[in-house]
Amino acid sequence: MSDPVLRTENLTVRFGGLLAVNDVSLECGRGQLTGLTGPNGAGKTTFIDAVTGFLPNNASGRVVLEDDDVFGRAPHVLSHDGLTRTWQTLELFDDISVRSNLEVASRRLTLAGAFKDYFRPARTDERVDEVIDLLDLGPIADRQPRELSQGQRKMVGVGRALVSSTTKILLLDEPAAGLDKAETQWFGQQLRRLIDEGYTMLLIDHDMGLVLSVCDQIHMLVFGKLVASGSPHEMRNNPEVIAAYLGHSGGGE
Repeated sequence: MSDPVLRTENLTVRFGGLLAVNDVSLECGRGQLTGLTGPNGAGKTTFIDAVTGFLPNNASGRVVLEDDDVFGRAPHVLSHDGLTRTWQTLELFDDISVRSNLEVASRRLTLAGAFKDYFRPARTDERVDEVIDLLDLGPIADRQPRELSQGQRKMVGVGRALVSSTTKILLLDEPAAGLDKAETQWFGQQLRRLIDEGYTMLLIDHDMGLVLSVCDQIHMLVFGKLVASGSPHEMRNNPEVIAAYLGHSGGGE
């Protein structure tokens, strides 16, 4: 793959004697929507936690952001470097507006910044307005998240991650969880719009229908090991994928 924005090399995560992620090497190409899928317990969320710096005592290997080896950096440093993520559990403030949620997320949490904001509140970040326009959040910008549908709330979560103007790649952790079929389809369309705008994303989701329909390249984990990689067409016809997932009627993690 040419011009990867993010790549992992031999990324491994151990919890005592449990090998949760097993020597995973993969790439996310610039301007592409890369998928990471797999059945229940495959290690998908553990992988993203390791990539984003939340498992410093359990992970080994390399995480390369563009040409910079960022493995071992703290999560807040990685976010400032442009490696941002969403969470399975939405971290929204339900008692303030969507716009205020984005404004809070756009500010770097430093002691100096907090001191400055106390005496002279920061002006509205232009980036917040850009993200509101990008994600078509204008009609709900002044509403509180508690008033929104689950799909809209998920999109606000994406907006909170994107308000950092330095975002180089966005990692989405199970964003379709809790969405019905119509909302999932709508959400996938919004992700493709972001790709068309030049963003790069890694989508982690067990919803194989979503992953196959929106991703450019897909990787599959089974018990922490990378067992298949390829285009949606290649993955549909891959025996490993058929055996591990597509041949089952049930969903996964």
